[in-house]
Amino acid sequence: MAILHTVLFKINENATDEKAKEMMDAIAAFQNQLPEIILSMHSGVDKSAQNQGFSYSFTMIFKNKQDVDTYITSEAHTQFTQKIGYPLIKDAIVVDYEIPEPKF
Repeated sequence: MAILHTVLFKINENATDEKAKEMMDAIAAFQNQLPEIILSMHSGVDKSAQNQGFSYSFTMIFKNKQDVDTYITSEAHTQFTQKIGYPLIKDAIVVDYEIPEPKF
């Protein structure tokens, strides 16, 4: 079974639109940085009035849990969290669950 990895972000109130765009661009770059483990990826800014402040999100599909763990410990993810994530992100929700293997 593949793993669907979804992250919802709430950013700091004093974050600029420029910093939020920088964050989303850095997230979008993960698929190019780790193409051997990220099977599919989508990211965006929420348009719902019910987002409870979690306005930014992304979803990735991995072949298995081991690939999720590889992503979490990757240099790309570490650099993102240290340079962009921790200074900008106020809160996050992460949900991982099994899905049938996608057919691409």
